Amino acid sequence: LAVFAIVFTFVLSRAGVFAELETTILDTQMRFDLPATESPVVVVDIGQEDFEEIFDAKTRPLDPAGLQRLVEAVAAGGPCVAAVDIDTSFEQFNNFNVTDTMSNFVWSRSSLVTNAENEKLIPLRVLGRDDPVLYSRSGLPLLGDSEKKITRYYSRTIETTDGPLPSLGWRLFEESRDRKCPGMTFPDLKQETGSFIIGYSRGPEGLGRIKIPAKHILTMAASDDWANNDLIRGKIVLIGGSYLNEDRYDTPVGVMNGVEIHANVVETELRGGGVKPPGLATIILLQIFDGFLLLGLYQVFTWRKAALLSVPLILGFSLVCSFLTYYSFSYWLLFLPVMIGVALTQLFDEVKDHFRNRYKREIREGYQNISGHPPEE
Repeated sequence: LAVFAIVFTFVLSRAGVFAELETTILDTQMRFDLPATESPVVVVDIGQEDFEEIFDAKTRPLDPAGLQRLVEAVAAGGPCVAAVDIDTSFEQFNNFNVTDTMSNFVWSRSSLVTNAENEKLIPLRVLGRDDPVLYSRSGLPLLGDSEKKITRYYSRTIETTDGPLPSLGWRLFEESRDRKCPGMTFPDLKQETGSFIIGYSRGPEGLGRIKIPAKHILTMAASDDWANNDLIRGKIVLIGGSYLNEDRYDTPVGVMNGVEIHANVVETELRGGGVKPPGLATIILLQIFDGFLLLGLYQVFTWRKAALLSVPLILGFSLVCSFLTYYSFSYWLLFLPVMIGVALTQLFDEVKDHFRNRYKREIREGYQNISGHPPEE
């Protein structure tokens, strides 16, 4: 049975059952974890109409003059922090005027992949210039896919040819925390390495999050009371584009634009940070350890008592394993299959042995009643 616990765990892991269970449980929890409060993150979306009217349908690069107008309008609205999720590495952005009102802006820093074996990223310029100040106020918009090409992960630190650099979502969270944005609670998070799972808790529609077309921002910015607005003032604002449907990704809750995914990343950090997936070896070792504990249970107690005790113990072991791997009790279902398989297999063997021994005993007793003396062993 000890060998069975190891083999059963290995087979399930190789078959992808653990990974499938993990994603299913995480996705299910996301759908039931809708925050009760409105999101402090606002998305300013450059849609197709905005792209044609404000940016003259110019792309690669996006028209710098149009972006200048939009960024100035957002800055005038008094956001606590804002981020520009647009590729501005082109030299055409060299004349972009970074005003004093944009000191709370974070800029997306694009990158290229090297041909080296380690595949480190080559970070590009920000606003068409090589400016250390802008670099210090920028982040890489890198998101991670699962094996099924679904955008599920984000990083806080990304290795590049210039050393480790912050991601866009993490840089925006840091800036918001440093500025103590009003009405927001900031968990004590560290700039760790590795991947974290994005919590898409507001669904594909972004329920409870304000989304404003870029042209509406320009219209409202032309009014005298824009500086006192309650749409973006004191909020975390993300400027990005859905035009041409270029920056779109598959997610666990449906297709989303890149800027919306970054909004989910920031919201995930504000809720305490994303779950850091444990290594497969950790899960397998915990499963094997729990399997051995269940085997020991049947060695100490009768099969009836062991069967009754195994139910609460399996649940308890699952909760403990969930906490040890995810720092949360919510993922206990992930650890049930192996323990249930071990318990049922051991129970089957114990019951089989019980009835086999009883059958032998009844034969001996019947023989003794007929012959008058016990059978030979």
